[in-house]
Order: sequence, then C-alpha cells, then structure tokens
Amino acid sequence: MSTAADEPMDELDTTILSGLKDMWGTVDPMPASLLDRIKFAVELENVDLEVMRLTELTEPAAVRGDAEQSRLITFDSETLTIMVSIRPNPDGTIRVDGWLTPAGCHPVELRAAGGDQTTVSDEDGRFVLDTIVPGLAQLVVRPDGTTRTVTTPAISL
Repeated sequence: MSTAADEPMDELDTTILSGLKDMWGTVDPMPASLLDRIKFAVELENVDLEVMRLTELTEPAAVRGDAEQSRLITFDSETLTIMVSIRPNPDGTIRVDGWLTPAGCHPVELRAAGGDQTTVSDEDGRFVLDTIVPGLAQLVVRPDGTTRTVTTPAISL
C-alpha cells in the first residue's frame, strides 16, 4: 500500500476512487440535462457574445381550458430585452411569440435539440417561431444583423 503523496496510484487507490464515484452518483447524481446545457454553451461560434439574464418568469396560466397552458418569460441584457410567450400547439409542438426591445428587424435563431429555426423580427420587434419540438432551447439574436451575438440561457420548452 502506498503512503507517500508522490507515489503512483495503486489498485487500492483505484478501488477507493471508484467507490466514491459510485456513492456520489447515488446520493447526488449529475442532472440529466447538464451535458445538453454544456453543449449549448460550448457550441456558440461567436466570441462577441452578450449573455442575457432571465428577469421574469410568469407562472403558467390556463388559456383555453385546463389542458392548454402558456408561459411568459422575459430576458434582459445591457442592450436588448426579449419577451417570449410559449404555448403548446394542438399537435404537441411548441409556438414561441416574441418581442424585442429595441424594436427592429433583427435575425433571431432558436437553437433546440429538435432542430434549429431562424426568422427575422419585424420593424416592431415581433417574431414567431412555430412547430418547435419540446425540449431544451436557446434564443440567439444578432441585433441589426451585426456579428455581435446576444443569447438567452437555455430553457426547457
């Protein structure tokens, strides 16, 4: 058995570390979505990036009965505010209605596990993304079509 700190690991060290890994995997497992969230963060291709913060999340409210609910989420940064309404479509997909401030025609990308979608907001800052597969997603806006990127944290749709 090794006792010096500079000795190489032996079979006992490996067994102890394996036991610790198993114990922590049982009592405090890694969140299932952690790897997806890390991939979303790493895949951003542009270093000129402004990350938004979630500033308001409105609890789900019934829209047309108990089965259909929508959420209202607001993201804010130094240069841009995004408010989105998220609601289910009858076919099980998701619809996102969004508004950007300051208003203007800005390219908007929804990065999602089920596939990316792009659109451009109108002159009033309004945009719609429809038939989105539920799952982890993130909005990326390039104000006025510049290379500067403003992105939201990943959220679950």
